[in-house]
Amino acid sequence: MQLGSLLIATILSTSATLASPTGSKLVSRASTPDSEGIDNGFYYNWWADRQGNATYTNRAGGSYSVDWTNSIGQFIGGKGWTPASSTRVASYEGTIESNGNAYLQFYGFSKTPYGDYRVLETYGTYNPTLSGRVKGQITCDGATYDVLDIVRNPQGFELPYHQIHSVRNPKLVFGDVKGTIDVACHLAGWAALGFNVQIDPAFQIIATEGYSSSGFSNITVS
Repeated sequence: MQLGSLLIATILSTSATLASPTGSKLVSRASTPDSEGIDNGFYYNWWADRQGNATYTNRAGGSYSVDWTNSIGQFIGGKGWTPASSTRVASYEGTIESNGNAYLQFYGFSKTPYGDYRVLETYGTYNPTLSGRVKGQITCDGATYDVLDIVRNPQGFELPYHQIHSVRNPKLVFGDVKGTIDVACHLAGWAALGFNVQIDPAFQIIATEGYSSSGFSNITVS
């Protein structure tokens, strides 16, 4: 499945997850149930479509891990913050490996007419910029990002919405990863390209997402 399809499923399903917070710590096991809450002072959110075998585990501090094996289904989850902030400077470090579709990204919701926003630091076998929706480039924290505008008009929505993404170019190589994401820089870059994205206060996370692959991630956010 291409990233565009992943995004639609994610924005709808993660919204449903937010409606029923548990506040409980997740236990490592196959097909980890959808959940969100606070763990060691950090917000976490996890969603999976139950068609694969993906395990999410909260670890000490701002750390989490995801393991998936021959997963044909989609999943997304990670740790971060609530409420979201338009001036947040988020740092991450750790390891991610995958033999197929997988992404490490800064993720959150935005206000109408926008749906969600993402800063993709690395990706697997599918390069999302191949969609042909690149609107320009911006530079943040010494890295260059291609900016995508993905317009969606799903059934049940009165109006189409935009999903704005920064995709690091070149991407980080799978393995040990480390970086900083300055949200204000991306917002300013998007605005310069004509996208006035307004942050929804729900949450922001450094998320691992995947589909049709095997892999693992061990990530710490701060």
